[in-house]
Amino acid sequence: MQFSIFVSWFNSICGTILVVKLIPGGYMGFKIAADLFVFIHFLWILFIILGFPLFLYFNLAKWRLFHLAALIVTIIMQLTRTICPLTYLEAYLKSKDLSHTIYPGSFIIEAVEEVIYVRDVTLELIAFLTLIYFIAVVLSFWLRPIKRN
Repeated sequence: MQFSIFVSWFNSICGTILVVKLIPGGYMGFKIAADLFVFIHFLWILFIILGFPLFLYFNLAKWRLFHLAALIVTIIMQLTRTICPLTYLEAYLKSKDLSHTIYPGSFIIEAVEEVIYVRDVTLELIAFLTLIYFIAVVLSFWLRPIKRN
C-alpha cells in the first residue's frame, strides 16, 4: 500500500490549524482517516467522562490535572458555542471521501457518531451537566487532595 502525505490548512472557529495527515493512497484513505478521527473523538469523550472517577480512584496527580485542563477547554468551547476541531476535521475528511458511492457507511462508525452527536439533548442541557460535572471534579481536589511524594 502506498502512502502519501497531505499537508493542508484547516480553518475552524479556533483559527487556522495546520493539519498533517498520513493517508493511504486513493480516496478510500480519506474514509479511513475520517473513521479514525471519529474513533479518536469518541475516545476523547470517554476520557472526559470516565477520566474523573478513574483518576480520582488511583489519585494520579498528572492525569487528574490534565483531565481538569481538558474539562476546562471543553467548558470554554461550550460557553463560546465553538464546534470541536475534531468535528471540523471529520467533516473535511468525509467531504474528500468518494468511496461512499460504493458503500454509504459503516455500522460501527454510525453507532459511535450517534453517541458523539446526540440529537435529542439540547446544548444548554449538555452545558449544564458539564458544569455540574466540573464542580464535582474541582471539589474532588479538595475532598481527596493529590498525594505528595
